[in-house]
Amino acid sequence: MPKTTDIIAQALYEDGVRYAFGIPGGEVLELLEAFRKVGIKFILTKHEMGAGIMAEAGYQLTGRPGVLVATLGPGITNTTTAVAQALLDRSALIVITGEIATSLKPIFTHQVIDQEALLRPLVKWSATVTAKNAFDQVRKGIAIAKEPMPGPVHFNLPTDIAGIEQADARHFGPVAIRTVPRREDRAVVESWLRKARRPLAFVGVGVQLDGAEREFRRFIEAWHIPFIATYKAKGVVPEDHPLCVGATGLSPVVDKIHMAHVREADLILTIGFDPVELRSDWIAPWDEKKQTVNIDLVPNTHHVYRSSFEYSGSIAGALHALIAAVPRRVTARWLDSDLDRYRRTLQQALASAPVKGLGPYQAATALREVFPRDTIATIDTGAHRILINHVWQSYEPRRLLQSNGLGSMGYALPSAIAAKLIFPKRPVLAMMGEAGLDMVIGEMALLAHHKLALTLVVFRDDTLSLIKLKQQRMKLPETGVTTGSPDYVMLAEAYGGNGFVVNNAVELKKVARVALNSKRFTLIEARINPTEYNRQM
Repeated sequence: MPKTTDIIAQALYEDGVRYAFGIPGGEVLELLEAFRKVGIKFILTKHEMGAGIMAEAGYQLTGRPGVLVATLGPGITNTTTAVAQALLDRSALIVITGEIATSLKPIFTHQVIDQEALLRPLVKWSATVTAKNAFDQVRKGIAIAKEPMPGPVHFNLPTDIAGIEQADARHFGPVAIRTVPRREDRAVVESWLRKARRPLAFVGVGVQLDGAEREFRRFIEAWHIPFIATYKAKGVVPEDHPLCVGATGLSPVVDKIHMAHVREADLILTIGFDPVELRSDWIAPWDEKKQTVNIDLVPNTHHVYRSSFEYSGSIAGALHALIAAVPRRVTARWLDSDLDRYRRTLQQALASAPVKGLGPYQAATALREVFPRDTIATIDTGAHRILINHVWQSYEPRRLLQSNGLGSMGYALPSAIAAKLIFPKRPVLAMMGEAGLDMVIGEMALLAHHKLALTLVVFRDDTLSLIKLKQQRMKLPETGVTTGSPDYVMLAEAYGGNGFVVNNAVELKKVARVALNSKRFTLIEARINPTEYNRQM
């Protein structure tokens, strides 16, 4: 009979898992061996937070569950930020933590905490693996992690259970049947679609989770509806599509423009539009008189915004049904000139250049110009991330990674490592502030070790710019928002890569082209003039 760890590894492998990330202790060595035998590659990281972000990014990139492995005590406590990231950014993550033997638990105290209780507020389900029915437990956990909305689950694995032999279980492969809105329920929405002259669609990560990108594109094209994407939904339709207006999320400047068009619109459609990505100004953005339709995977229980018509189920199925209802002639919609003016208004609000030095807008524009369309980009949290989301165009879904639901710093480097491991032939670009890099700086050791020739761009201003701006607007003295950082060129070289410093857009583009052709990783320190952030916020 197989060991418990063999059953866990086999179940994960059958669900498409090919990588696991973490830091082992003696309590999880049986699991690592089971991974090796089944064909799951274990990636040793420098910190459990970095490991969890890599695993979470793997789900974002592939749609297959990520796997995070940690040991007991400080091992599991270090996972909490990454687990919260998976919860709020809607990622299926399997967290497996080692624990002391069940026979010792009642009397032993060293490194012992209530591990299930620790993670329970952050996961969809937590359980200790038992000496029987391990296969069913793991299958249940995977199903819970993947079902809408996706999120983390936790398996506690005691050492005396890990190596024990137990019977496997029957392998069922049920066919899932999903609902679509009834014809009589669709009639109202179809009537609104036929009559609307200023419809506007807001699309979120739910479309990607449902695999409904194709249906969404067909829907907006058939009904000629312009759309705005959340940051994590960028690329669900290429952003150079004539019906793409831009993005929404955390920029007060951009949202002010969008809200003006919301007031002008006579029909609002929110499709897979998760408010976990939005600012609080999105609370009740319209009243009950506005014709509004919400199509999502799950019922609207958040009530951040409300809609006249709310459907939960198959997004793809609902859109397919609405596509079939398109009349031969669609009512005159927004003119191309209207949408061009809309986009110009957004860009004029964003575009700027500092009197001196390199501005973040210039840096983001230069990088988008140099890096190919198929680049996988990651962004760390900070003032630069808000701006970059409105400058960096995405042309494929799941190819701009960031922590937007949780908003955790330290995200860009680990997620870029995962991207390059999974897609070694793709260009990978990680954009971050110096504080975000410094939080996870040890993970740079993985770049040379795994021969990952990706590009890191540090938007360096030696300040927590977003927090400093808030401090200024509260008329408080500057406190605790500036710090020092290392010589990043020397750091890159110490970790086996290339390092450069740039002070303007011309230098940045030149060095970025060098980085794209390098066989080693490249760190570019972009000396940023942060004055532009004040205008953006």
